Amino acid sequence: MNTSRWLLYISCVLLLTSFLSPTLSTAQFEEKDPRLPLAMEVFLKKPERQVYELHVHLTNISDEPMHVDVRDLPWNPTDGPTWLSAVRLDAEQSVLRQHVPLGRFGSRMVRLVPGESIQDRISLNYRFPSLIKDIEQYGVQLQWDCPPEALRFICKSGAPNTITISKGDPGHPDVYNIDREACLRMERSIGLIDIPQGHEVLFVLATESDMQDLEKMQSILLQVEDYVQHCHPTWTNSWAVSFFTDKKFAGFLHEEESKRYFEEGVWQHANIGNYSSQIRTLFRFPWIKKVSDAVYLSLYQLRKQGISQR
Repeated sequence: MNTSRWLLYISCVLLLTSFLSPTLSTAQFEEKDPRLPLAMEVFLKKPERQVYELHVHLTNISDEPMHVDVRDLPWNPTDGPTWLSAVRLDAEQSVLRQHVPLGRFGSRMVRLVPGESIQDRISLNYRFPSLIKDIEQYGVQLQWDCPPEALRFICKSGAPNTITISKGDPGHPDVYNIDREACLRMERSIGLIDIPQGHEVLFVLATESDMQDLEKMQSILLQVEDYVQHCHPTWTNSWAVSFFTDKKFAGFLHEEESKRYFEEGVWQHANIGNYSSQIRTLFRFPWIKKVSDAVYLSLYQLRKQGISQR
């Protein structure tokens, strides 16, 4: 093919592409990113004085099980525009500067049966650095589109898409009626060692035989969930448990004492399991390659199936 014919050929291809690309890109977007039948609800919570959080619930409203990737969830770091904004209640309705963590979040699929929800929180104090000052001087309104353009979800029918924090809001923490004596009994029953401050994580005593008995672990986790719901109402259903054979070793691996125990080869033998309620997975014997495994355990589905708490 000579040069002139080759240039004519390229021109025709480019011209054809310019006509087709809008249609193709729209079709590709619709095929790649259809909206999921997850109805989003947003609640304002105040776990401590002048600490503001958004609790976001996503519930499967379809008649079929579905899968969602944790990296697509609204509380995780994003690579693009955020779905949430806030304005001061001043004459200009000026927009608050927000800190949006950018980056890629690890991919993991979570299966949700009809009626099952996945939940977590967003710290507004961290997200909007001037929040407390703006509430004191003007009041603040949080807002988002329904459905959010930057997310694949829909909004629950009738759910609001704004939340207003009035000027001078004192930020009194939410009040819950918690039976402390009942919580102490539940702590003893589940073998609670500690709840590290600032984390929705529990350290719990367990034996290797407990961990090997899947039905026993299901029972323990159901009891843990009951404890969380009754005794830590400010938590969402995205908490975690680390199981230890000895309370002496209970702690995060990044802590100095745990590092020392790890170097001695004892910490990894004491930490016999971990459970994440967000991804519904129990990791058994994570440090022992020959016996380690990961078991999908949805506590919602266990309750639906009538699994007993023996």
